[in-house]
Order: sequence, then structure tokens, then C-alpha cells
Amino acid sequence: CGEDYTTVFTEVNTVEGVSMTLVEKTLRVSRATFIINNDSDEDVLLDPVEFHLEKKNRDGVWEENIGTRVSEWKNDTTEVIPAGKSIQKEVDWKGLCGGINSGEHRVILIVNGEPIACEFEK
Repeated sequence: CGEDYTTVFTEVNTVEGVSMTLVEKTLRVSRATFIINNDSDEDVLLDPVEFHLEKKNRDGVWEENIGTRVSEWKNDTTEVIPAGKSIQKEVDWKGLCGGINSGEHRVILIVNGEPIACEFEK
């Protein structure tokens, strides 16, 4: 999928009350399932298509897989996550960049226009 690039996200997880976790035993080389929790008092909007896959390099810097940096495939719909509720979201990166190898990774989803990240190790 090309070379890695330093992340465009200087800050993640800034939407108050919203968090994302990896569902146990769902991590595969090409996909994983995440739970997005909305513990806030307001509904939030999730972009159901756009995601970013990053890996931490040897220097501790997050680098984005070039295959997931492109947002031309983003659609214009949003999914509502009601206040106090959670949803599951499978993220499949195989078609954009193949599989991941060992190391520290993170998936970033867009909630209320802001990046929400979940870090995990493979």
C-alpha cells in the first residue's frame, strides 16, 4: 500500500464522554470489531465509512497507512450513537491496505468530526 506517513492527527479522543475499545478475540490480520461508547448526555454522529489505520514506528511516532489516509471513498451519511448507548463497528482494512503485522497499532474513527482512537497490540 505504499510507504507510511506521519499521522495527521495531533490529538485524538477529545470528544467528551466518547471512547472506543477493541472487542476481545475479534482482532484479525485484516479486520477487528470495536465498541464505541457514548457516555455523554448528547447524541453523537459517527462517520460509518471513514477510518484510519496507524502503526507506531521504532521512534514512538504514529504513522498512517497510506491506504487509509485517502478519504475520497467517504460517504455523506452519518450514524447516530444515542446518549448513554454503545454500538459495535467492524473495521475491515484488507481491501485498502492488506493485513497488519506485529506491533502497536491504532484505528481512528470520526465522531462529531473528531478522531476517536483505539490502540492495540498484535
